[in-house]
Amino acid sequence: MSKKTLSLFQAFGIELEYMIVDRDTQRPCPIAEQILLDEDGQTVNEISLGPIDVSNELATHVLEFKTTAPTADLKQLKSDFMDAIATMNERLAPHNAILAPGGAHPFMDPATEGHTWSSGDRTIYETYDRIFNCSSHGWFNLQSCHLNLPFANEEEFARLHAAIILILPYLPALSASTPYLESRYTGFLDTRINVYKDNQKKVPQIAGSIVPEPVFTFADYQSEILEKTYQAIAPYDPHSILRYEWLNSRGAIARFDRNAIEIRVLDTQECPEQDLAICSLIISLLKVLCALDMADLKTFAETYSPAQRKSQLLSVAQDGFEAELELRDLADLIGLSPKETTVGELWAAILSKLGGDKNLTDYQETLSYILQEGNLAERMLAVVGKDPAPENLRELVKSLSSSLETGERFDSSQPLVTAS
Repeated sequence: MSKKTLSLFQAFGIELEYMIVDRDTQRPCPIAEQILLDEDGQTVNEISLGPIDVSNELATHVLEFKTTAPTADLKQLKSDFMDAIATMNERLAPHNAILAPGGAHPFMDPATEGHTWSSGDRTIYETYDRIFNCSSHGWFNLQSCHLNLPFANEEEFARLHAAIILILPYLPALSASTPYLESRYTGFLDTRINVYKDNQKKVPQIAGSIVPEPVFTFADYQSEILEKTYQAIAPYDPHSILRYEWLNSRGAIARFDRNAIEIRVLDTQECPEQDLAICSLIISLLKVLCALDMADLKTFAETYSPAQRKSQLLSVAQDGFEAELELRDLADLIGLSPKETTVGELWAAILSKLGGDKNLTDYQETLSYILQEGNLAERMLAVVGKDPAPENLRELVKSLSSSLETGERFDSSQPLVTAS
């Protein structure tokens, strides 16, 4: 998000992370430092491709694609992302590499295949590694979609934060794309969330309960979340290298440096159209919730503790649309029947109620497909199964790369692309 002050829902910032993989073996290819080059051929942290910037991440087999500036045109953004993906795939081709989507590589061994960005100032990465040991899936093998939503003042922040707290536990049902790690089915549709919750467990205050605490003023956010996080990390970080608001790694974090709240619980999908469809639905739902009376919205946000919401989040991460509704606040707000008890029924009701929203017009069919055919993790399992053969996982990664390259959804009724 830019530093220009935007009001609720005026524009959005979206970030998509992708893996670089070898075209033949489909294994991670740690060559980001050979790809992110300026005009003089020097490695840089970020390059600009018009409306999309591409930057490095901790792991050198991962690239982040993000909007150069906030935008309200999510339809155009699909084309912008696809153009940037095509450009980077052209750069990768001489290295026999290609971009691959999804929230985690299904057969990567992070201990042996994870490589840390080594160019420029590495102080932050080295500090994280010293404290937490980053050679794990929770650090080296995560790709997500981040949705940045602006607020213009404290009142807008309060509304937005309360609304996000309500919906956050249910989002992995839409976006789960990580059923496999190290060639095995994990038992979770969204394994990324399951490992993400523990990647900084030495300092548990950093992630909290993933779902943030119900605080509604700038001062309370500073004292109840940020200051407690800074105090907890201080014994491990005596030089305050990590004492910035991005240290907070809850599933939604306030970015006061750009007047936005960033939602971080979404796995990356197979192509931008799917990510943008999910983001469009989230935005439309948040608009409805933010229009509620603030006293009512605050009451709903405080109905359950962060620990209770975390329990619901992990249930959804495991079972997706089939997860049982442990909490009824959002369901009651939507008007869900007491007989409707699953997260899938909740999302179906939400999509039905929001069906007339013109902002969903471009993605209505895609969202209906996800609800009917399953999230990406479910579609992956439908093709590869819970006891996947190594060659089938290679074909899966190759098929996902094809989806990203062509911009077409991953269809579980179609055969996989044959691996070399």
